[in-house]
Amino acid sequence: MFSYKRRVKYYETDRMGVVHHSNYLKIIEEARLQWCNENIMDYKTLEKQGCIIPAASACENFIDYLRFDDPFRVEVTLKEYKGIKMTFSYKIYNEETGKLCYTGESSHFFAKEKGGEQYLPYISFRKDFPEIHKRLTAIAK
Repeated sequence: MFSYKRRVKYYETDRMGVVHHSNYLKIIEEARLQWCNENIMDYKTLEKQGCIIPAASACENFIDYLRFDDPFRVEVTLKEYKGIKMTFSYKIYNEETGKLCYTGESSHFFAKEKGGEQYLPYISFRKDFPEIHKRLTAIAK
């Protein structure tokens, strides 16, 4: 499990003063990219090597509210890794109260740049990025 921490920004809240539901996807993306940076490699470097990791699905459960300036923690777990696809689970906690505010999951596949803006979907990390495959296999155990 990996933890990502920060505070709620004002622009992430709605008129009721709580984090707007659409911003949770952005928050978990920030946390997942930080997870990638620390566990795989810098995402920008990965893209320079011709690999991207698009989202295939996401689901969310809203349990409690986060408000402007609340400190929070996102727990990111690599739930499953299959060589061509990986699934993450997320839990967001209010750091002051300890309350669980959100749970979610996202699935992602690996694509490789074919040329320009074209990508070959569902590449095999085992074959095309063996070192990263080893790291992901070890983390997913």
